[in-house]
Amino acid sequence: MSSSSWVYCMPDDDVEHFSERSDDRRQFFEDAASRLATTELSPLLWALFQNVFLGSKPSLFEREAKDAILLWRQHSAAKTHNTTSTPTDSSRTGSGESIGGPEHSPVRDREIVERCKERDHGLCVVSRISSVDACHLYPWCAFGGKDPDRVGNFWDILRMFWPKDKVDLTTTPLGTETVENMLTLTSTLHRFHFEGAFALRPVRMSDDKTKLELEFHWLARQQRASTAKVDLMEQPLSSRDRTDSQRGFAFCRFDNSTKPTPLVSGTRFTMTTDDPTSKPLPDPGLLEMQWHLERILAMSDSAGRKEEDFDYDDPDAAVDALPSVEQWLDDQPADVDKSRCSSPSESVEIVDGAYG
Repeated sequence: MSSSSWVYCMPDDDVEHFSERSDDRRQFFEDAASRLATTELSPLLWALFQNVFLGSKPSLFEREAKDAILLWRQHSAAKTHNTTSTPTDSSRTGSGESIGGPEHSPVRDREIVERCKERDHGLCVVSRISSVDACHLYPWCAFGGKDPDRVGNFWDILRMFWPKDKVDLTTTPLGTETVENMLTLTSTLHRFHFEGAFALRPVRMSDDKTKLELEFHWLARQQRASTAKVDLMEQPLSSRDRTDSQRGFAFCRFDNSTKPTPLVSGTRFTMTTDDPTSKPLPDPGLLEMQWHLERILAMSDSAGRKEEDFDYDDPDAAVDALPSVEQWLDDQPADVDKSRCSSPSESVEIVDGAYG
């Protein structure tokens, strides 16, 4: 039997996968800081720029970015506080909950669920504990629902920050509920993932698609006030050697032993399948976007926010698009007086950064 070869699918280099800034990103931020009157951003935009593909030219509405995060968290779209209309009965469930959140999910395909569990041998892929949930990488109740326009806007936002070809490949497996969008987790780890406590980084896949190596990372939750501003140069908290996300967010792994070992950031493990056609392994493209989005959740503290924290006080605010990075920098005055940078009222406005 011939051995298969590996194809690497890591989304970033061996520096930034611990949320430690690379020299290229540091140089880019230093150049930006030298040309801007203020580098204070909303937590969401700050987190996006820590993860953005450096070759991209992002141009976005902050409101749409918030809606993208809400969809990822399986929440309804943000509301405006001065809107007096109320949802019609058709947009509510029988219990009065709004459609579009986790309380209103499309019907699960039981055959797909069972194939996922069979592929993973009924064990959690992270902890190797039994009694598992078949979990979606991309939340099926959000992406498999009845709001294709909102889902389309989500992909448009991602294309602003990551290469179009990568995002387009990611959307392909999501037309229907698929095994490629699923893996098995214990109910606790399932909840942890939803809360942005950890992310899975794809490393490599065998060319016959029977093996997939993943890397586990606890994510430090950076708690901030909903109206906080964050300086572009502020370093994210590193995930290196972490044994938890925060107090109470920790777990163990049973790997070829009856003695559990604590899960540590950087732990690698390999998923396998005996039938890559009917029981395919998780799609590396989906895993890569999951990796970026979970880190954005943790860095911006979006996972810890209530849904109403994303609502808009002014429906006319945040309508100016952020230009491309190059245009953003080129448009700034060359003779910025750095003594004025500490005064928000006198700074150059980049974009509406109000988080709530």
